[in-house]
Amino acid sequence: MIDVLMLLYFFLSAPKLLWDRLVKGKRHPGFWERMGVGLPPAKGPLIWIHAISVGEIKSAEPLFWALKEKYPDFYFLISTTTATGYAQAQKTLQQAGHILYAPVDFSWVVRRWVRTYKPQSFILVESDFWPNLLKELKSRGTCISLVSGKISERSYRRFKKVPFFTKRLFSYFDVLCVQNELYKQRFSELVPDPKKLVVTGNLKLDIRPSAGDVLNMPEKTVTLSCTHAPEEEMLLDIFIDSEYFLILAPRHPERFEEVAELLTRKCISFSRWKDRHIVRKVLLVDAMGQLAACYESSRLAISGGSFVKHVGGHNIVEPLLYGTPVFFGPYMHGQMELAKRVLDAGAGKQVRLEEVRQSVDSFFTYRKEEQEMLEASSRFVLEGRGSTRNTIGSIALMLSGC
Repeated sequence: MIDVLMLLYFFLSAPKLLWDRLVKGKRHPGFWERMGVGLPPAKGPLIWIHAISVGEIKSAEPLFWALKEKYPDFYFLISTTTATGYAQAQKTLQQAGHILYAPVDFSWVVRRWVRTYKPQSFILVESDFWPNLLKELKSRGTCISLVSGKISERSYRRFKKVPFFTKRLFSYFDVLCVQNELYKQRFSELVPDPKKLVVTGNLKLDIRPSAGDVLNMPEKTVTLSCTHAPEEEMLLDIFIDSEYFLILAPRHPERFEEVAELLTRKCISFSRWKDRHIVRKVLLVDAMGQLAACYESSRLAISGGSFVKHVGGHNIVEPLLYGTPVFFGPYMHGQMELAKRVLDAGAGKQVRLEEVRQSVDSFFTYRKEEQEMLEASSRFVLEGRGSTRNTIGSIALMLSGC
């Protein structure tokens, strides 16, 4: 039945895949490995970590290094679903044995993956619950854990509508490490055995900042990060006549040229990443993996995906890791826990689009406000650490009992 649903999903998705490739220039790489063809061989006892995209890959980083230290004889497989996730993993998790695109959730495909790698442990980061994969892993005796787990209100309501499917799906997990009490409460109504639930915190808060390029930016530099259409145009219109220098980093690489064309059409002077030493009004970050340098070179970050309803926000903690306060928009339903914690700490500010310019002007005019946010950012990061330690403890306990 699940395979029938997956086939239906595949055929319904085909027109979108063609549109993405032919019109938007978006590639969906790793087709054959997703289908279980030509998989590189396993090289010993294996731990498989799956993180759907770039944000989850970043969350997985502190856990990966801690696991590698604790289990030095194990071989690690990292899987992801998106091109941005794959690029991030290649950059920061290169010491893993294999970095691959995750399998399509057909039973015959995941069976080939599991037979090839025979993982002793499968670790799912945050979410992305695929029933055939979880079923096949459990049938082969794999210990399965969810780490830094979260579930949105929307997903929670959907799962509750199909209790038979939901209970079966979550019965495959041996332990579910979730970010906070809210998520624990939601999961407790979905899993057959709530005793498997434990609050361990958010792995994003344990991410260690990576060194970026040193950029010689003007004093009043603002990074507009992880933006989606039409956020670039809306934010550029706000700042086009301002004194601020803008670093503009679109979320998806296939939109780099689209944003470059937008800047040209609006007659905005800009330089590309390869010419970042040339100071113009806007630096367009048309290269992957450069946010560390952008945040380190900015006095303020404005996080995209939060001014449009269909996205729900991105990781607003990352700028704080580099000592950069963050502003974000009203649509943070995908990052509710992070938004609340950042606001409660005073390390960030939530603003409507029409308030952005005034809020940024105030930030740069009143140095006391900036200093208070900087101090709050530092406290927030230090006080939030510890999830990796808690998670490792739960995984070790699970493995001892599997």
